[in-house]
Amino acid sequence: MKHSLLTTILLVILLLAPLRALPSEINEITFGGEISSAARRLGNESVDLAVTPFRLENGSIFITLGVAGAVGLTYTFDRQIREKLADHSSRSLNKAADAGALIGDPYLHLGLATLVYGGAILADSAKWKETGEMMGEALILADAAAFIVKESTGRGRPLATSSKDNFRPFGFQNDFDSMPSMHTSSSFALASVLAATSESIFMKAAYYGAATFVGFSRAYQNKHWASDVIVGAALGELCGRVVTSFHANRSRVALAPQTYENGAGLALVGTW
Repeated sequence: MKHSLLTTILLVILLLAPLRALPSEINEITFGGEISSAARRLGNESVDLAVTPFRLENGSIFITLGVAGAVGLTYTFDRQIREKLADHSSRSLNKAADAGALIGDPYLHLGLATLVYGGAILADSAKWKETGEMMGEALILADAAAFIVKESTGRGRPLATSSKDNFRPFGFQNDFDSMPSMHTSSSFALASVLAATSESIFMKAAYYGAATFVGFSRAYQNKHWASDVIVGAALGELCGRVVTSFHANRSRVALAPQTYENGAGLALVGTW
């Protein structure tokens, strides 16, 4: 764990250090102002998160129905999938799954978002500051939503029960919080944001490949049913898309100071 954190810190420093030579991009910021702004954004994004899956005008409702169908189909074969994974157990897969569980740790993701955000402020980079904000917001939404669904469904983990149909809603028991996989939802939320901010097809595939492997590792280690992983992936992707969409729409219009012959004022500047 220490080696992974150290590697993450070094990567962020190397990534952001060259930006210190760029002109100033970030206006003077305050701790209170940043907290207030983040709280407002999270409030708006939470509303979007609740309504986006059911929107008809952009076809989101059909995606939701498709995901529900995939979850239902996977749920039907949860026991068979668990048995197949157990039959293919090996030492190499065990080690790989341990690595997947580590890189999928939600706390590690939040730490990475904090490092990117803090590093961007030190490097005076508005672009990476917003990337850090989006990472943090998507992760907070994904973790919070996953926790709510976990406790409201109370599904038994495969380690605790042999039945995939064992539910104890609002029982608040560690072994009955299987759906969804928070490791998976956090990983897909992070992958969604990073892929949206990257122009490289290779990097986009790498982000989603890593998130998918995290989901596989949770099912392989018998920590979650396969359908828990599908729900987690869909939830994380939704959170990532909601946050990046909110930031993209917010960035289209801004107030900018303007000077005129007879004075000064503010102009509404937008991009379409």
